[in-house]
Amino acid sequence: MKSKQPIMLVGLTMLIALLSNLFILTPSYAKQEVKPNQAPKASFWFAPSKKEARDGLGYYRDTVKPGETREYKFYVKNLLNEKLNLKIYATDPVPLQNGGKDFGAYNAGVTNAGTWLYPQGSKDITLGPQEMREYTYRASIPKDLAPGQHIGVVAVSEYNEFQGEGVETNIENTTLAPDVESSNGLWIVMDYKIDDAKHAMSINTFTHDYIASGESRFTVTLENRGTILEQPTGYIEVRDSSKKVIFREEYEAGSIYYGTTANMVSIAQNQLLMPGNYEAYFEANFAGQKEWKLFKFTVTPEAKNEAQAAMAHYDKLEVTDGIPDWLKYVLVIGGILILLLLILLFWLLAKRKKGDIEERIKMYLAKGLTFEKTRKKVQLDQKTFTLYVVKLGYIPDGEEPEWDKTIHTCKHARRIAIAMVENTSTNNDSEAEVLEGTASPENLKGGEGDVEKGA
Repeated sequence: MKSKQPIMLVGLTMLIALLSNLFILTPSYAKQEVKPNQAPKASFWFAPSKKEARDGLGYYRDTVKPGETREYKFYVKNLLNEKLNLKIYATDPVPLQNGGKDFGAYNAGVTNAGTWLYPQGSKDITLGPQEMREYTYRASIPKDLAPGQHIGVVAVSEYNEFQGEGVETNIENTTLAPDVESSNGLWIVMDYKIDDAKHAMSINTFTHDYIASGESRFTVTLENRGTILEQPTGYIEVRDSSKKVIFREEYEAGSIYYGTTANMVSIAQNQLLMPGNYEAYFEANFAGQKEWKLFKFTVTPEAKNEAQAAMAHYDKLEVTDGIPDWLKYVLVIGGILILLLLILLFWLLAKRKKGDIEERIKMYLAKGLTFEKTRKKVQLDQKTFTLYVVKLGYIPDGEEPEWDKTIHTCKHARRIAIAMVENTSTNNDSEAEVLEGTASPENLKGGEGDVEKGA
């Protein structure tokens, strides 16, 4: 009987080769060096006039009532030894990317608690060298004030016009703003029945695009529809068409103010998405509540090629191509199934061959061939052949066949023949006794007459 080990070895070799190809074809990526930005030197100082607010919180915080008016004063000081032009204005807080403390520009307009502050609009101020002035803003609290935490901002900004030459922007260059802004904002936090505040958030939109280096950027808009600041936590998960997670990032968002929307941005660093269909799952947890949403998007071959070229330009991509993850899984699973089918096929063939061998042994021995000739006919070694003839009952277990004998002349066959002869003799003797006991002269005579008549 043939050995199955070479066949299994071939199958395993094919599977290992297939898996090796998958790893070879998968893109590998280089690391990106990140240089921290340096903070610019301040040209002015801006702080609450009230010492308790200035030294304790650095901002104003009050418990207010509907319909009342509050005053908030601020110091602005020129830190330079030359004249300084600034703008001061009331505005709303806005979240940074992924949440965080920021506020609107002087020309951005106001919609929330910033509208309660007076004066409205931006005011140009000029301070002499080292000069400090105090500015007052009044907050008119609405009569229909909703329970929650309402925040307005008073901000000061300095704008310096850019004096350099114009710069063309492309994939290799970043855009230079025409103006350089230095701003500082101070919060006015107005609490009213804060324990009854409404907690509500909404996951609105999702976009997938590419940054200049060709890496995928995922942006989810997360809106605070409640009446209190939220700092949600959660994660984004991107899966391919086979549901395999190809990107996951957890987040702890900074401040997202009521009535504002934060752009929650994640970048799949050093990762190239292959053409195909994907889904993005985004989850936000806040105040014991959870919101989630599933978005679907597609990467086209054209977009993949552009992203790959950009990544190669920035030395992030060390190889030129790869294959989609879903195709990797198909190839691996297909290879395993083929290997299993091959093993099953050879097992069935071996089993069938075993049955064929037993039938052929019986046939050759029945024809009168010796054990040795029968062994050669079925192409088995002596040890294996002996196991077969023992199993078929031609010789007892533990004995060797008499290779030059047939089943009619071997020892076992002779013993069977002797036993058969002895059984036959015994039966004949019993039959003779019966005849002697029943014979009579009349019967014998009648028998002779019958014989003669018959003759």
